Amino acid sequence: MAQLTWATVPGAVDLPDSNLAADEPVTDYALQKISNNAKFAAVRPETFYGWYKNGETVKIPTSLVDGYVYSRQELEYDIAASCTRLPSETANGATTKPARASGNSGAGNLYYCDFWVEEKNENNPGLVHCVVSYYVEGGAETPTNDGYVKVRTIATRLSG
Repeated sequence: MAQLTWATVPGAVDLPDSNLAADEPVTDYALQKISNNAKFAAVRPETFYGWYKNGETVKIPTSLVDGYVYSRQELEYDIAASCTRLPSETANGATTKPARASGNSGAGNLYYCDFWVEEKNENNPGLVHCVVSYYVEGGAETPTNDGYVKVRTIATRLSG
């Protein structure tokens, strides 16, 4: 399949309905703007993904279409909990699922899990948090930073 590429970053242009009235000729200006709007729509939004563990920061993506580098303000995160154990290899944005470690960091049974990524309006946008807690019957709860997640980054250009 061919890759869509451009020489410049496209941007959306609003055209008044009167420019596209019935029985009126369409100007080359209007056709060019319609073409630019279609190109802009082709990369709005783009989705990227990677595997991360606690304390790692989601990487800022670059468009494969035209090399546009997104800013944190253009990113939203969708998280899928994957495993309550640490990865046995590097996660940090890997595009293939890491193998899991052979054991847990805490003793007892799994008590609860909490996985999230800080959004653009929080202190550390893109920071991944994994909290996995274990509980021993008649004993104490042991919170850990075990676990890893798959993060889908939804990137939407704020401008051309």
